[in-house]
Amino acid sequence: MAADLPPLPAGSARTRRHRVANALNTTAIRALRAARVDDRETGLTPERLSLLSVLVFGGPSTMSTLARVEQVTPPAITRIVSALEGAGLVRREAAPGDRRSTVVTATATGAQLLERGRLARIDRLAAALQALDDDDLMRVDQALALVRDALRPFPPGHA
Repeated sequence: MAADLPPLPAGSARTRRHRVANALNTTAIRALRAARVDDRETGLTPERLSLLSVLVFGGPSTMSTLARVEQVTPPAITRIVSALEGAGLVRREAAPGDRRSTVVTATATGAQLLERGRLARIDRLAAALQALDDDDLMRVDQALALVRDALRPFPPGHA
């Protein structure tokens, strides 16, 4: 199986932990590429879908927090939010107690669009897992739980 993985980059430690991290990186990228095929059906760019996901699953957020989480500049976040707002997928309001700050919230329409896209991604990945038997699925599920636990100290937007 290691034959389908790229080699560790120059300068990387050659530990088992680094080899597993390399495999995780490659697998995550392949899974996202497979899953995002259906994203085009939403009519949104990857950047807009990502921001909408942050709002649907993370709740309302300020523009500055969104820029930090999405790792883009304030002008870029303004453009993305404006496009989503124009499509009726988010709304902006002055932050309570701080009229200089803006809070962005996903609308019900935005949440529904994201969920339809998420369903398509999950269905595509489930189809990719079709060849696995119940024991293999259980092992994958357990391994993913370990990875999620290991990543817990690095919330979205962590620098």
